[in-house]
Amino acid sequence: RCPYGDECKFQHIGEGGCVEKKDKADQTVDKRSKQKCFVYKMTGKCKKGETCPYRHDFEPRCKIVPSDDAATHQKKETKDKDCFNWKTKGKCRKGDKCPYKHCELVREAFLAKKNKAAGTKRSRDESNGKSSNPQPLSVRVFGLNYDTKEEDVRKYFAHCGTIKEITFPIYEDSGRSKGYCGVLFTSPKATAKACEMDGLELNGRWLSVQSGKMYLRQWEEREKNNSKPVKSKESSKYEEQVGEYGQKVKKRKKHG
Repeated sequence: RCPYGDECKFQHIGEGGCVEKKDKADQTVDKRSKQKCFVYKMTGKCKKGETCPYRHDFEPRCKIVPSDDAATHQKKETKDKDCFNWKTKGKCRKGDKCPYKHCELVREAFLAKKNKAAGTKRSRDESNGKSSNPQPLSVRVFGLNYDTKEEDVRKYFAHCGTIKEITFPIYEDSGRSKGYCGVLFTSPKATAKACEMDGLELNGRWLSVQSGKMYLRQWEEREKNNSKPVKSKESSKYEEQVGEYGQKVKKRKKHG
């Protein structure tokens, strides 16, 4: 067509060079039909099927596996893989129900590696002079009567074995026991016999005997550091300490 009509200076012969204008909906359909379907490209199938505006005339990336064969294919993949617990621990709680492979060669390799590591650790401890299972030589005793003395404890544990040392803390103001002590023997058999005396009576009190060091000196040093008194000019000659009943006790410093 021509807006000038018959008044146009040019000839109007033939069909004309203009293409008929299409609707916007038709144009979008033409564009989609040229593009590939993304869902079909990645999964190999499309829910829309023939109604999908995109094209399906190409090979998808993922191969289409039938639904019946999908489960069997997954089982084959799991059976080919080694069980992680079987490989790293040498055992599996699931047992026969585990879908993964339990190969004896893998388990033997893990056990050999474990035994080798344990052997190297044992040899290293032996070279350093450390034993794998050190036996204690000392004993902790709790629940002593406050009137008990060091000689009473020595006589009480004399039949167990030779006693090397007894750490017996006392209150400095009254000289009475603090209710606990530590006994050091020369052999582990003596400590075992002493531990068997747990719950027996001494001076009207039931004792609690445990194997292990007492660390009395470290505890006393820590208590002294935590409870340091504020020094003044008047009390510079004395050291304040706590007595048996919680009272403050002054002790004169040693000269020289």
